[in-house]
Amino acid sequence: MPPRKAKEPIDPATLRRSSRVKPAEAEAAASAAPPAKKQKTAAKAKAQKPKKELPVEEEKESKESQLPSPAATDGEEAAAAETKEKEEKESKAAATAVLQVGDELPDVTVVDQDGNDVNLKGVAAEKTVVVFAYPKASTPGCTRQACGFRDAFPKFEGVNAAVYGLSADTVAAQKKFQEKQNLPYPLLADTKFELLGPLGAKKADKGGITRSYWVIKDGKIATMVINVKPEVSVEKALEEVVGKE
Repeated sequence: MPPRKAKEPIDPATLRRSSRVKPAEAEAAASAAPPAKKQKTAAKAKAQKPKKELPVEEEKESKESQLPSPAATDGEEAAAAETKEKEEKESKAAATAVLQVGDELPDVTVVDQDGNDVNLKGVAAEKTVVVFAYPKASTPGCTRQACGFRDAFPKFEGVNAAVYGLSADTVAAQKKFQEKQNLPYPLLADTKFELLGPLGAKKADKGGITRSYWVIKDGKIATMVINVKPEVSVEKALEEVVGKE
């Protein structure tokens, strides 16, 4: 048998060249990659894109705008509650303040027995006004008082003085009282004590009315008598306005 030929030794340089991937083949492999892999690669590249930096002042304002509003401290809440309570007390005190001689009448409008609006402050700016307050229409003492002013009414009218009866009765009760006793002057229905309170005729403990009378001259209270007998209120008011006979 002929002797076998010895294998030729492989050149290392040739082996290295054969293990390298040709550029054309690499491009073909990249184009054949699955679409999902391409998208993942693009997303990763996008995520690595550096953020646009804001100017220092804008960045500070942006961060501050995202912070929650500071809550009121216990001290601030207590101070606010104290201020509110003080304002409520002052308002209540002003509403219940009693007028004195020399004060003007409050700018309050009430209705008479016919439902007509009456503002005594406006009337008192033009003439002398006599107001008498009674606890309840059509009761004995109040009837005597109202009839006393009825009988003296021509004398008040002779000096251009207006007369008004005042109580917390309803319009209907005042109308009935006026018609039954033939009263020639208006009866005011102050059901909310808007006049009776400031004039000092409202009883603080029970909410009733103290029999009283007032004489208003030149727009101001000239005479103020709280808690008076029916007949005395007529006599004294007549004396104040017309003079002694």
